[in-house]
Amino acid sequence: MPLLLVGAPPAHAQDKGSLVGRITDKKTGHALPFASVTVVEAKRGVLTDSEGQFVLSGLPPGTYEIRVQFLGYKPESRPGVAIEAGKSLPLDFRLEDIVVHEEKAIEVTAERRLVDVKQGTTVRSVGAAEIRNLPVQTVGEVLQRQAGISTENDQIHVRGGRADETVFVVNGVANRDLVTGQSTAGQLNARSVAEVNVATGAYDVRYGNALSGVVEVRLKEGGDAFSAGLTTNVGSYGGRTFQFVVGGPDLVLGPALNRIGVPGSFSSLLDVSGSGLETRFQNLFGARPDPLTSIWREGTPLSGRLHSSYTDKLFGRPFKYRDFFSPAEDNRWAARYSLTWKANTRDKVSLNVVKRIAIDQGFSRTFINATGDAGEPAYPWAWARRVDHGPTILEDNVQTSLQWRRTLSSAGYTEFQVSRYFNAQRQDVQGKKWTDYVEPDDFALADSTRWSDFFVDTGDNNTWQDRRSTSYELQWSLTQGHRRHEFEIGADHQFQSVQFVTIQDPWQYDPDGLGGSHDLWQAHPMVGDMYLRDRLEYEGFKANFGLRADYWFIGREAERALADTANINVSPGTRDAFYQDTQSFFGRRFKLRISPRLSVSHPITEHSNFFFNYGMFTQIPTYRYVYSKLTSISSESFPLLGNPDLNPQVAVNYELGGKHQFLPTAAFNATFFVKDTYDYPSATSFTPTQGRSLSPFLVYLNGHFARSKGFEVEFEKRRSNFWAGKVVYTFQQTKGKSSDPSAQKVVQENGGDASETPLSETFVTWNRPHKLALSFDVRFDEGAPERWALLRHSGLNVYVQGQSGKAYTPVDPLTKQSGEPNSRNAPFEMTTDLRANHWIPFGKQKLDLSLSALNIFDNHAVNRVDRVTGLGYVWGVGEFSPAYLGTITQAALDYARTSRVDNPSNYGPGAQWRLQLDYDF
Repeated sequence: MPLLLVGAPPAHAQDKGSLVGRITDKKTGHALPFASVTVVEAKRGVLTDSEGQFVLSGLPPGTYEIRVQFLGYKPESRPGVAIEAGKSLPLDFRLEDIVVHEEKAIEVTAERRLVDVKQGTTVRSVGAAEIRNLPVQTVGEVLQRQAGISTENDQIHVRGGRADETVFVVNGVANRDLVTGQSTAGQLNARSVAEVNVATGAYDVRYGNALSGVVEVRLKEGGDAFSAGLTTNVGSYGGRTFQFVVGGPDLVLGPALNRIGVPGSFSSLLDVSGSGLETRFQNLFGARPDPLTSIWREGTPLSGRLHSSYTDKLFGRPFKYRDFFSPAEDNRWAARYSLTWKANTRDKVSLNVVKRIAIDQGFSRTFINATGDAGEPAYPWAWARRVDHGPTILEDNVQTSLQWRRTLSSAGYTEFQVSRYFNAQRQDVQGKKWTDYVEPDDFALADSTRWSDFFVDTGDNNTWQDRRSTSYELQWSLTQGHRRHEFEIGADHQFQSVQFVTIQDPWQYDPDGLGGSHDLWQAHPMVGDMYLRDRLEYEGFKANFGLRADYWFIGREAERALADTANINVSPGTRDAFYQDTQSFFGRRFKLRISPRLSVSHPITEHSNFFFNYGMFTQIPTYRYVYSKLTSISSESFPLLGNPDLNPQVAVNYELGGKHQFLPTAAFNATFFVKDTYDYPSATSFTPTQGRSLSPFLVYLNGHFARSKGFEVEFEKRRSNFWAGKVVYTFQQTKGKSSDPSAQKVVQENGGDASETPLSETFVTWNRPHKLALSFDVRFDEGAPERWALLRHSGLNVYVQGQSGKAYTPVDPLTKQSGEPNSRNAPFEMTTDLRANHWIPFGKQKLDLSLSALNIFDNHAVNRVDRVTGLGYVWGVGEFSPAYLGTITQAALDYARTSRVDNPSNYGPGAQWRLQLDYDF
């Protein structure tokens, strides 16, 4: 069956003839799909199907020249082919592949098809050209615009999954904090990206260690022609950014290597960027208006800039990030160098080095000693009047990778990559060591400010923390096509090093001198996988079957702790279960999980298909649930212990959908999905009845379950008549046994009974069922008609999003719970973003001036919901009404108002504006 037939008349016309045949590779005999077959004199043509076959009917009788072309093969023509009326003439071609020497590579680009009838999964792609037109600055902001993705307190949730269930893969390297499980690439500069692919369904078998989604980020690289660009902008809350990119033929290393006999061409790219933001909260260097009331509030300015005790290395020498790197409250810096070597037409080697640092006070982070995903915004409101005594965070990310790709044939290639990823985060108080922390003494002294006693007027924040993880990774894959099949085999192995230190309340007595609560551990686990995939294609029908085996070596430190019978943090039951659940390989214990994945796409027409996929996915537990307090003994009440016998979580995903392109520039698709997740870790309370310590403790165990289900409907109109647009609606619901693995510890610390675990499934805290998004983009280029002459070289992008408000547990005015936990949502939240730009061309150079606005109608999202009214906190209403508060002292009323209602992080940011200048040359 042909994929494309131009101008074919009805088959019943007996006065016409037809031409049938098959196009194959002369050496291998493999079919050549999408080869072009042209009848020169008739100006008719057709493309071959997946089997290399073609049918061209409705040809008037006569003699013609038949020409066949396929990229990478020598064209072939046959003159004098006679077509007779009412007859079908068989005609096969066997093309010879060609290798072009001493010619520059030609980059062929084309628009992605609106409906890929061969795709059996849900993958959404955003390219650099589209990102450039959006009012976004980071990869995370790009993701928030995709169907099936919601955000909660700056955490990304894919189809109802937890925030640590999505992995970011940047140029083939997973960017993840191994201690918390959080992905670390969300703050990547969006202008550095060539393409972002978001897989939210049954993603490819080559990817693993993720339950909800995979975000594949491909960064830009240098090309054959010199190019450079400078971007700078200023905006609301003192925001300012810059980015400088230069790329093209490498003028330093390339010529030097060519002179000593290294063949091929070299290209490189250098990308340097930085940003500073004073944030929507109180300025460190002076007063700022409250975002809701516009009332100016005075604060104690920070004496100097943010400091951290974190020590880096520069060319082997210790290096600290001084004042230059922290001119604002929130500071981000990034540098990247990319070198590409094309040795010949078959071999390509790429080197990438990326360095990113961030220095801030955690206003957009979730602290891991809070309640995980259920945690509230991290703004340290209690330290707002002395913010220089609050937490300072420095995060360091370094990615280095070397990739080799070799083309084996017209239908096969192999890839090998070696990489290193390093992530570190230090939290302290302006660079102090924990032994220098001063204990707050507000309760011993009279209030020293005109503010309520809620604010901490003396001393320092109570936490010092350092976590670091390093992954050395080896990856290999081989892809080979054979007739109707495309096989892929691959393997991946990581050597990991993880260490974690946290000290809380360092002024309290502890036998180890490490404060009231502490944890310190180090581990060297190894993880890896092997996979096999077969992609079958027959008459347009496409099936993709894969099998993946993931293994996890827990590491020698954990094995030693388990073998130590004197270790009171490991129970005999845990020790016995570990040896039963693991296997031995050269003396090291490991766990193995095998996951099948299947996707099927059945074309209904050339422009529509029906697809189904099923997949089983596994993810190694977040390491803080495994190694926490493995050997350390803390003085705290109700210590929460890790469990080295935790099993990987397992998710089973089903997806069913259809796509239809009803116009050349318009398409519609609908997708239904169900995802069941098993073996979530959860803190469980135990009270020992024998042994040296009879104090109750909590330990992480597998056992919790969650289910996400919903559907997505999408209509897309590709650019024509100068405009493009998209409408997306998502409905999803997620229920589970708990929203946070550490929730029971919070219950215990607040006087509850952690042994009373919930028996039924309830809505999770990030459950937001409805999301509706509309985007519109119009651009007037050189081809704009005269009536639009004033708008030439101008563009406008508008994005409108509405989603369900934050989930909450309703109560009645008498404080009695009146509904299931998290069963209701705050009112629907609407935001409107836009970017208007105008560019001026100067030959090959271009100057682009743009104005971006986020949430232009100043609609504040509700981050904390009044459980009585379902709205945001307002003093005197709902939970804060006299009837609800009862008879309490005036001081208690003042404290409640200041601590809860006046907190500016109760609401999201208002309108934000950015003025940006781009100069490309």
